[in-house]
Amino acid sequence: MAEETPDQIHVQQRAAKVLEKLLARTINEKLPVISWTIASSASQAALTGHCDAGDAEQRRSNFEAWREALTANALSSENATRLHATVTDNYADLDIALIAEI
Repeated sequence: MAEETPDQIHVQQRAAKVLEKLLARTINEKLPVISWTIASSASQAALTGHCDAGDAEQRRSNFEAWREALTANALSSENATRLHATVTDNYADLDIALIAEI
């Protein structure tokens, strides 16, 4: 077992707990349903929300709703067809990313 594996498992466990809270917020704050992934690599955000609705306008709307809810910082992109934002959950000590392909 690689030395970083236990650390990454702990990050994944923290990400799962954060995701549980985010899913509760979806109901309480009437946020749109989006897909979520928990990273297996330390080089990625521990938790990534994918705004993957059927059409581009809905993906943009879902992205903005979640970005505002998380107070995430939108990142500028050279590629105008991808929206990307990040925020750090200081309590869980992990990064959360939001992505939408428009």
